[in-house]
Amino acid sequence: MSFISRSVATLLLTTAITAGVALLPVAPFGAHPAWPHGDGGGGGGGGGNGNGNGNGNGGGHGNGGGAASGGAGSVGSGASASAGSSVDLGTNGKGSGSKGGKGSAAHGHTGTAASKSTKGSTASALGALNAAHASPNALAHASPNSRVGKIAAYKDSVAALNTANANLAAAQAAFAANPNPTTQAALTAAEQAQAAAQANTAQALANAANKSISTTSVVGVDNLLGVSLSAPTTSADLAAQAAALQKP
Repeated sequence: MSFISRSVATLLLTTAITAGVALLPVAPFGAHPAWPHGDGGGGGGGGGNGNGNGNGNGGGHGNGGGAASGGAGSVGSGASASAGSSVDLGTNGKGSGSKGGKGSAAHGHTGTAASKSTKGSTASALGALNAAHASPNALAHASPNSRVGKIAAYKDSVAALNTANANLAAAQAAFAANPNPTTQAALTAAEQAQAAAQANTAQALANAANKSISTTSVVGVDNLLGVSLSAPTTSADLAAQAAALQKP
């Protein structure tokens, strides 16, 4: 075969191969393994299979863009919902705070009102015993027949009663440790002295009061005078004893 014949044959073979390759269908991008999400678009793959030309594949890309746009829209919606939630939460938190403030304020006013009410009730129960507000100097120099003087007598009697209570406790301890006629006699004397001191205190309180005596009035006047009762005497016992001594 001559050189010209071989050249012609080679040219024909090359042309045939090129034409065959051109006629082969080109796979759309969406079907390529490197784009697994392209099939999810649906539109792009369908267009490619329907028409073997490149423009059909281009349409597939267009659908892919639409999917991306949809995704952006979804994200936007999510952000909007998130922002709405944040606003609602902030509003609710603010409202709760306002309610809490009002509740605290109301509670504070209620406590103050209750305190004033308690003080008013105590002052009303004390009646003339409110004169215990007098200064120590006034109590020490008051006339015995005056209201302040009678309250001063009650204060002195409380001091004597507390001493008798202490003596009684000591006598009881001595007798418990060594019971004999001597400690027994001392205990009996201490009991009598304590009973007399408590009766004297109850009488002094009855003389000073102008209203019915109760445990509240005993505690109130003792607080004003800065004194307290020691065991075995209690405010309730003294109140009952003094109330029984009040004149009708």
